[in-house]
Amino acid sequence: MSKKTRTKIIEAAHQLFIQKGFDATSIQDILDKAGISKGTFYNYFQSKNDCLIAIISVVREEIIDKRRELAFGKDKADEEVFIQQIAIRINMNRQHHLMTVFETVSFSEDKELKEHITNAHQGEIRWIAKRLEDLYPSEGHPYTLDHAIMLIGITHPMLYAARLGVDEHITTETIIRYAMRRLRSMLDEQISQKDLFFPKDWFVQTDVKEKQEQEHILKNRLVALQKVVKEEKERQYLSFLLKEIQEDEPRHFLLESVSASLEQLAIGMTYEHKVKQAVQWMARRFHW
Repeated sequence: MSKKTRTKIIEAAHQLFIQKGFDATSIQDILDKAGISKGTFYNYFQSKNDCLIAIISVVREEIIDKRRELAFGKDKADEEVFIQQIAIRINMNRQHHLMTVFETVSFSEDKELKEHITNAHQGEIRWIAKRLEDLYPSEGHPYTLDHAIMLIGITHPMLYAARLGVDEHITTETIIRYAMRRLRSMLDEQISQKDLFFPKDWFVQTDVKEKQEQEHILKNRLVALQKVVKEEKERQYLSFLLKEIQEDEPRHFLLESVSASLEQLAIGMTYEHKVKQAVQWMARRFHW
């Protein structure tokens, strides 16, 4: 199967979902837009839902890559890095019109599709909460899930209001900085009053399940790569990563550094894309 053909189908479906809406787009519409046969479509996707899930996954992987590149070698406690990372997702969602697409499926009765979108939203909340732990003092860690939810709740309505006003120069980053100031002003009072709404384990069941799935996929990808890489140095890096991810407390800075070195070695190799995918799974699992 051709990666180029798969990409063409995804792009055609994406455009149609934006233009016509998810429910109003038929498989035949996608076939016509992509210029392919029904048989070709079903070689790559089982349904229209699979196309949407693929679109979300492609954008998510791009966001992970951009966030990781932005943060590499920088202090995780640098609030400006965090602000830029949050802005990446918001700007990417806007660029790809994902909010429009999400709205068109909000009333879908398809359980698998709704679960996938729900998991994507929960994953972003958990990522923000985890990153806030890098910024907050230890006594503020119990409140990071509350603040992750509030950060999203402040940012998105303000972005909408900014587009309605006369000043078109309010950036995404400006709004996120404002939201962070408001959250920080609340933190000391919450700590002193122990005013917690959502405990950190609020998503614990889905979190544990997702972690187990991510670890299984990641381990399989790394093991598979060991069979195809050519350089001894690459095999050493993969062995280290496999061992480290199974530790009780994996050292994230080492995983990140070794992964970056592995990616550099794989540039131009036939397995470059597979290495990139494995590193993306690593970043997703350990919230880089």
